[in-house]
Amino acid sequence: MRMVVPLRVRRASWLSLLRRHFDHTILNSMNYWHALYTKPHKERQVESFLQGRGIEVYFPTIPAPRRPRSSDERAFFPSYLFAHTDLEAVGLWTVHYAPGMRGIVMFGGVPARVDECVIATLRARLARVDVVDSLGEALNPGDRVVITSGPLADLEAVFAQRRSPDGRVRILIRLLQRWTPVEIEADALRRTNKLPRRDLVA
Repeated sequence: MRMVVPLRVRRASWLSLLRRHFDHTILNSMNYWHALYTKPHKERQVESFLQGRGIEVYFPTIPAPRRPRSSDERAFFPSYLFAHTDLEAVGLWTVHYAPGMRGIVMFGGVPARVDECVIATLRARLARVDVVDSLGEALNPGDRVVITSGPLADLEAVFAQRRSPDGRVRILIRLLQRWTPVEIEADALRRTNKLPRRDLVA
């Protein structure tokens, strides 16, 4: 069964997703992907520690909303990252008690394994995310948005495309019975749950 990874996943549903798609059996002398649970904002510390010991690590991130003195990226799953290793060979506790860690995600007391296709799907989907709204939600062409600040505040629009690396985007606003392109800062937008209008940006 093919797995689809949504771009908006809350922590509770994320753990439920892991539980459904993990293999709980550990085999000897094999590398598998494992989910790691870190202390708040310690993902990079854990990543650096494990990489220094030759362990492959994947920390899923997406662009952060543009704010003064903020980082250019944020964790897609806050406090979670993935390590590809043989726990039998490196030692379970080497990873479990790494600096910044809370522990390896386990089900029934057994370190859970992440299917390779889950990691591949995450990487492919997140690689396509280059614009986020004021709340950090990914924006895709055709998404319905509302303008949250400035002279056009509270107007609804359709996200069209990214225009520049500094956060400028193009949206479409319905004016005088026609869709009019407008350029605006991405952090002045908030994605809504209304059905997207892909037909306007095809």
